[in-house]
Amino acid sequence: MIMLVLCSLLLATVPVFSDQIFTDSLGREIRVVPVKSPDEIDLIQGKDVLVRGFMTVYEEVPLFELNPEFKSTGDVRRFYENYFDSEWEHYKHGELIWVQAFEGERLLGWATFQMEEDKENAAYMNLLVVDPKEQGRGIGKYLTFSICSEDLYPQTKEISVLLRKINKTGRKFYENIGFTDFDYDRQDNFVDTSLLTGLRWTKNQLPL
Repeated sequence: MIMLVLCSLLLATVPVFSDQIFTDSLGREIRVVPVKSPDEIDLIQGKDVLVRGFMTVYEEVPLFELNPEFKSTGDVRRFYENYFDSEWEHYKHGELIWVQAFEGERLLGWATFQMEEDKENAAYMNLLVVDPKEQGRGIGKYLTFSICSEDLYPQTKEISVLLRKINKTGRKFYENIGFTDFDYDRQDNFVDTSLLTGLRWTKNQLPL
């Protein structure tokens, strides 16, 4: 099987190969696969990973801090179910790049991206979700940098994300893989941008 080459800035630190296999610290093989058609996305598994992922991250956060309109955990669940549906619609209309991670046939996580229209070789990561039971295996890092794979956008020089200000775990994750604070202005976002903060990785900010 021929390995696909990542952009050179990642070779020494994040050896991700799109639609290829990497091995986690326990020797388990994980495939990182860019989606080529809508029928490659399992809607039930994908939505389940997103909903459980976010509800686990925010389970100790008061509802009003997530959204003043949330009155119950059912509201939170419906919000993230709708979030998945929104991503799915954008993907079907050709507006997103969707990448998945598997162990065997089991979905471990996924990410969606858009290439910035007003900046060359720059990507925005709409969503990154990893099954809460599978976190700590490097899946999130490999999905994040999958946009740089040879069969996607190997010339990518920067990746931006928007993160909830209260998501301390998420901030630590991104900082550990080389992201830093950035005043990122993006209006077309599913989550109220007043609740978010921007982070950006560039080719000069390699993971520690």
